[in-house]
Amino acid sequence: MLFSRIKKRVKKKKWEIETEETQEKEVNPDDESYAKMLKEIDEQNRRESEEEAKKTAERERMEREEAEKKQQEAEKKAKEAAEKKKRQEREQRAKEERERRDFEKQLESFKKLPNPAVYLDIEAEGENDPLRPAASLKPFRGRLVFELFRDVCPMTSENFRKLCTGEAGKHLHFKGNIFHRIIPGFMAQAGDITHGDGTGGMSIYGPKFLDENFYHKHKWPGMLSMANSGPDSNGSQFYITLKKCSWLDGKHVVFGQIKDGISILQKIGKAGTKGDGDPKQKITIVDCGEIAREAVESLRNEDRKKARRMAREGVNMSGSPIRESDRWNPGATTNPDLDNRRDRDRDRRRDKNRDRDRDRDRDRERDRDRERDRSRERSRRRRSRDRDRERDRDRERKRSGERDRDRDSYRDKDRDRDRRRRRRRSRSN
Repeated sequence: MLFSRIKKRVKKKKWEIETEETQEKEVNPDDESYAKMLKEIDEQNRRESEEEAKKTAERERMEREEAEKKQQEAEKKAKEAAEKKKRQEREQRAKEERERRDFEKQLESFKKLPNPAVYLDIEAEGENDPLRPAASLKPFRGRLVFELFRDVCPMTSENFRKLCTGEAGKHLHFKGNIFHRIIPGFMAQAGDITHGDGTGGMSIYGPKFLDENFYHKHKWPGMLSMANSGPDSNGSQFYITLKKCSWLDGKHVVFGQIKDGISILQKIGKAGTKGDGDPKQKITIVDCGEIAREAVESLRNEDRKKARRMAREGVNMSGSPIRESDRWNPGATTNPDLDNRRDRDRDRRRDKNRDRDRDRDRDRERDRDRERDRSRERSRRRRSRDRDRERDRDRERKRSGERDRDRDSYRDKDRDRDRRRRRRRSRSN
């Protein structure tokens, strides 16, 4: 039993005994085996360091080659991406140029066509006020007919015409739209086909398109103009003026004017509120589309007669009425020569007005330049006069200083002379 315990203990602690014996063994530095062992250890360390250095160099070389390879691949990809981007830009420019040429051709073809006429069928719900029965608004229905100035604003007119006819799609159609903003004595606004509250809109060209021109002005009631949120932000929203709005000239594109429906437009104007323009009645565009110029003659003429009577009597709805000379009377003649002569006269008047405006602008610019030159000359003369005055003041100041110095010197001389005289007198006494 004792032997087995000793055997187990020795077996368990064998490596400890060997370690203790090795540590207890004295080492002789002069021993050849010890020197040989040290030499072998140094040689082994040197070989290990060399192998480690070789491995490090090889690893660095591989990493450098990998980095160069990645850089080359990245440069190659960047070059390919740049070439692809340039190719896409060239293709995009070529595409835009083709679209621009096609669009210009289309616009030119539009200008050669007669101005179209469109209609908006309006339906308004009634409003009952139990406290003020006399102020209750009655429901009404009617039609507004507009002439679009396609000869001057072909792009804007085509956008409005297609939104009336629904040619561009069901989602691009005024049918079912409401007048979301009406301000009495100012305008009635509609055309938000996406949201219906004046925050949206969509044209046939995209969300927005550019301002075409500002040739026509807001010079009387019934002018059809584009509503926008700033320059070049036209969509589908439009408004109809209820009076002359000259402060909107140059900011909104006028592309049409009313030809029938003056009484309906008056009723629409009465359904609004001042300030935010929330309508008192829900006024909906129940139908819309394009109407033939010849068919306008068969429409009800009560509104046209009323407009003429208003023009004769000088009565208007918060502004000047549409003058008879500027109203379009389709079907009044079937003589093509007379129509061509009228078109030529209209073009001649337009060119004459354009030349007159250009001459007036040139004269104003010349007058501004002259006034600017005069102002500059006056400023130059003023500066020159100020410099001369400053120079004269400096000269006078210098002369005054010299006079003061001379006077002081003379006083000092007189004082010294008197002092010498007094001394001589005192000595003689």
